[in-house]
Amino acid sequence: MTLHVWGSIPVWLILAVLVVRLFLVRTQSASVTWLMVCCSCVAVGLTINQPDVTTFLAGVTNVPNIADLIGRCLMVCGMFALAQSVEAAARSAKLLRASRIIGCVLVLVALVVLFSRIDAPTPTAQFMVVYGDQLPTALYSAVEMTYIAIVIARSAVAVLRGFRSGDGLGRLYWLFVVGAAGLVLLAGIAIALDAVHVAGADGAVGVLSKLYTPVFLGSMVLLAIGAAGGVLPDAAREFRDWRAARRRFRVLEPELRRLETASGNTGLYFTIVWQRRQWRSRQHRLSVEIEDRAREAGQDVPAAATLTTARLREIT
Repeated sequence: MTLHVWGSIPVWLILAVLVVRLFLVRTQSASVTWLMVCCSCVAVGLTINQPDVTTFLAGVTNVPNIADLIGRCLMVCGMFALAQSVEAAARSAKLLRASRIIGCVLVLVALVVLFSRIDAPTPTAQFMVVYGDQLPTALYSAVEMTYIAIVIARSAVAVLRGFRSGDGLGRLYWLFVVGAAGLVLLAGIAIALDAVHVAGADGAVGVLSKLYTPVFLGSMVLLAIGAAGGVLPDAAREFRDWRAARRRFRVLEPELRRLETASGNTGLYFTIVWQRRQWRSRQHRLSVEIEDRAREAGQDVPAAATLTTARLREIT
């Protein structure tokens, strides 16, 4: 596997967890939604530039190295989504600002224009190694890396601001800040690498290439853990709540039917067609109706139906 595929592994893992969670729970915050978009774009963007994929896409599109362009455009979109996710988690963001969207679009246009100026007639999975000695190629890479550095640095600043203002960010977001610093360093290394490649300084290319690998892998791991660190614990807790709610439904629905028979009154619970995503409100409704029917029947409320006020507020 190539270096970028290794770097995509933690992103794929986080994406798999988030997809499974969404399938089961069916609800999520804006931060998690943007994180899923980010992981999807980044994972595919890092993975697409492989020999078989490159050859296939070149044959389909008649553009020899279209895979590299697609991968970079996906990385740009992924970084935009990551910034949205992190700032949404920090509760201080004005998401989808027009200036940010325009900036992202301009970068994508610049990548397409510069890519069209590169003389790259043969498909390759090592695009920068093979064609990196051309000035348009260096500019092509520099535009992407500069955008990534700016966006990720701004996101790190939003996280630090969130820590200072007490937004309740988890400690793992500190790893995001460190990873962001690493990615900014990586962007600097990549731009320098492109410059010395164009200049023909092979010795400097070798030195910078050795620095690139550990900085890239370290940054990807830290960013993945840090960005997901504030989301995955909440997702795990929500999944546990969802499983507990499923158990409560199995136990308490027969109790509600018994109490309805005993009291001679019925509520709305069994007339509603509940959707999976409504499990919180369904649980709340079940508890309320059991308490009402038990009181009307002069019976004790089943212990399993009793929720503390704080917990009831949390799940609803």
